[in-house]
Amino acid sequence: MSADEKDKGNTAADTGSGAYPPDAQGLARRIAKAGYATRRQAEEMVRSGRVRVDGKRRLDPYMAVTPDDEIAIDGVPMAEVIRSYYAFHKPDNVSTHAASGHRIRHLSEFMPREVPGVRPAGRLDAGTTGLLLLSNDSVWNAAAAGGHDCEKEFLVTVTGSVTPDQIEVMSAGVMLPRVGQLNPAKACLESRFDRTSVFRIALPGGKVRQIRSLCTAMHLNIERIHRVRIGPVKLGLLKPGRYRTLLRAEIDGIREGEAS
Repeated sequence: MSADEKDKGNTAADTGSGAYPPDAQGLARRIAKAGYATRRQAEEMVRSGRVRVDGKRRLDPYMAVTPDDEIAIDGVPMAEVIRSYYAFHKPDNVSTHAASGHRIRHLSEFMPREVPGVRPAGRLDAGTTGLLLLSNDSVWNAAAAGGHDCEKEFLVTVTGSVTPDQIEVMSAGVMLPRVGQLNPAKACLESRFDRTSVFRIALPGGKVRQIRSLCTAMHLNIERIHRVRIGPVKLGLLKPGRYRTLLRAEIDGIREGEAS
């Protein structure tokens, strides 16, 4: 039996089933915290035999490791990843999760390849365009994606005319089925054309599904949803399919739950 085959058998100490020593943590968690992958991806890395600890292959993602243990992924020693943060202009027909359909492209085609572990902060469906935040900092991503402290702003194109009365109703707040009370921080008519209108709406912790429910309740047919701001980060003139590095004030603003 080879040394690798012996390593497939995990001892009771490796399983991490009990409490970890004060300076230890699970192997997959250590990989995820270093910025190389999500927790689920890190667990799969370990189970598939890609990870060695102190030169020995380990297959238990929950085994306890300490800061003194040397971890290698695919034969390359693991180092703490430098945290990187980006604003990305998501084009139409680009999916942030599993792509479906021959015309749908996946977000991974556009993400910076030289930085490991970069993932989107939340999701946008394939047909929604605009600002998407990316980083290899899972805690920061969670702050950007969820909660009511991070305000999100959209331009919504609908068929026909949006009346001043409809804008007034939006601004006052609307009770929506299966969504609850929706209280926009801002709602205003942006522009009106022959066949369409565009209104701007900002929502605390805004979700695209909330906008869809709002338009359904107000009998507005959506043609396009375009996100232009997340907290202090604005899309600006960034072109579709391109990304830029965030400024320190933008990074800190998301972390602190700032909305401008």
